[in-house]
Amino acid sequence: MKKLLIKTTSIISLLSLGFLSTKPAIADIQYGENSLRPESLKVTFYEVGLASDDLIDRFSVLDSSSGVEADIADENSVKDLVKGIKANAGTYTHFYAVISNTYKVKGAAKGCYTKAGNYNLVDRVFDYNEYTENGIKVPCTNCQNDAWSATSTSPSSFGEATITELAYGVDNSGQPDFEGAYGPASPSTAISVGGIEVKSMNMYLTNSSNPYDFIDDTTPVNQLPAASTRNRVLYIGELAQPVTVEEGSKGTVQLYFDFSNGIAFDDNCDSLKFNSNNFDMSVITE
Repeated sequence: MKKLLIKTTSIISLLSLGFLSTKPAIADIQYGENSLRPESLKVTFYEVGLASDDLIDRFSVLDSSSGVEADIADENSVKDLVKGIKANAGTYTHFYAVISNTYKVKGAAKGCYTKAGNYNLVDRVFDYNEYTENGIKVPCTNCQNDAWSATSTSPSSFGEATITELAYGVDNSGQPDFEGAYGPASPSTAISVGGIEVKSMNMYLTNSSNPYDFIDDTTPVNQLPAASTRNRVLYIGELAQPVTVEEGSKGTVQLYFDFSNGIAFDDNCDSLKFNSNNFDMSVITE
């Protein structure tokens, strides 16, 4: 599978080259029978880096208050994502990232097309009778998931769909329908740093006013803030071993994305959702 690569020489942490020797074992899950690599998949990144467990101390590989949109299906777009990194000395135990909860996707496969427009998550519209896990098909009778009604069987409707995830599960009015609907959730993207898996990776729907502040997952549904208040996604997970950033050290940052089968159309070609995907951040010292 093709890997998309960002490489930039900057001031960063001193890490062993041994970090690059392995990739974590990742469960590859595809929903239904129609998965594809999207023609384009645009994500807006605000921060990517290493942090303490409380997110107070952070070493940001990327830090942009206005956000950087990157088409992670386009190698040339991704190459320009990370620039001008400066070392923030310290020892870090966690990986973190802040991105937008709105994505732009375009693609077609087996007579299904993404449809131009803006779409929010819809309750139980993704119909499928099987899924594939690590190459093995698993029956799933009359299964339904929340998804985006952003697809069509008509080529004339083909275009870029802008999809927004305001909650990880919604009712028929588009509002969260269970405790913990703003996280923690397990990302479909498997994440590693230097080939070492990030443990206990969670993501939370937050707000740009304080993207590191997430809603307690025991908050009753009727006390949750409105879904319209969510406009950021916070990723946070523990590193398999702490990383020490030393003052004045140099190296190269590499970010890899693999979305070979990143999007799935449902069996009726009337909705789409994300399959599992891969992300890796590596550091090579000079």
